[in-house]
Amino acid sequence: MSALQHRGFVVLCVLGLGLALASCDQGGGVNEDLSPDEAEARIETSIDALGDGLGTLEAGDFSTALKDFLGLQNGEATSEDWAEALTEDLDSVFSTDNSGSPVGGDFTRLRFDESKGEYAWNAEANQWVEQGGSDSVILRFPASEGATSNNATFEMSQYSDTPVTVDGSTAYLPTSGAASIRVDGTEVFAVDLSGASYTTEEGIGVPIPQSFSLEILTAPHTHAVDLNENSSTDFDFSFDLSNGDQLVAGLSIGAQLATDNYDELEGTDVEQLSGEVRISSALTVPYTIEVGELAAFDNPTEEQINNRIDATVQYQGQQIATLRYDEAAEEIEVVYSDGTVDPASVFYNNFLEEMESVWGDYLGNGEIDLGAVVRGMSL
Repeated sequence: MSALQHRGFVVLCVLGLGLALASCDQGGGVNEDLSPDEAEARIETSIDALGDGLGTLEAGDFSTALKDFLGLQNGEATSEDWAEALTEDLDSVFSTDNSGSPVGGDFTRLRFDESKGEYAWNAEANQWVEQGGSDSVILRFPASEGATSNNATFEMSQYSDTPVTVDGSTAYLPTSGAASIRVDGTEVFAVDLSGASYTTEEGIGVPIPQSFSLEILTAPHTHAVDLNENSSTDFDFSFDLSNGDQLVAGLSIGAQLATDNYDELEGTDVEQLSGEVRISSALTVPYTIEVGELAAFDNPTEEQINNRIDATVQYQGQQIATLRYDEAAEEIEVVYSDGTVDPASVFYNNFLEEMESVWGDYLGNGEIDLGAVVRGMSL
């Protein structure tokens, strides 16, 4: 996972929370046995646990290996030229062709069977050298610019694809695959894709995934992503980040569409979104958004918004607060059992500042204001 992907993951977590918080009602009762102070403490504890979990990812074996490989320091890749030399010469390892593309086209197919073999990086010649045959693609290379031996191993053990049509030309997209990276014998990264299928209906410029299951290890954490097409108008998406058996964060989205004509599909054709945001192992934010009804309003009022978006805060399955949008304050509010409120930003501002600090080697100083991103998305 690149530095940009790490940055995207942090933003995804907080934006997922913003999605569920962005303008909510609420009906339904709050557990009145739990005081506002107790509810607030549980929310704070869960968000602190999320921060600790993400910090563990940053300090893990994969993050360490990536920083060593790129020489990352405060957002700058000091070993960029060295790393680029290794990756640029991969054309000599992986067999590809673009016979299905028009002349000059960019659609290239990986020929996995023809690429199989074992290769080692020769630092003196600055190139990959074949060492022998294999049932996989195996690459041995230095884990860092200063390494004196090929102490890292990449292995791609499986790959399959399917032809799709893009602008009248044939392209090949992966349907399954498996690969891993080990440094000094320890697995720091792995990816396993299965069951990927794509829609190629007339009028769609780019094939859209219809279903897939993807698991990525960035030691010590596992990212599990699943997309399922239940019917032509009903889709489920889920993402979970786990550290062993412990959930760090997750997001699920169920989408109900008004039409299965993807050529004419617009934002107003999404009827409903529902699911939950998972924050650490105990806190969840179930939500339902009546997208179709909201889209019917040119300029919905606060009441119209709150009546069509339902989101609550639950701790270990027990509802401890509801959520609503305050138009005058332009703020999402957490509403406790006695009617008192806290701005949602009270809970996530410190978390975002901590993430910017923890991920400084990737983000650099002041490269991204996560708080501004979340505020912009949730209002």
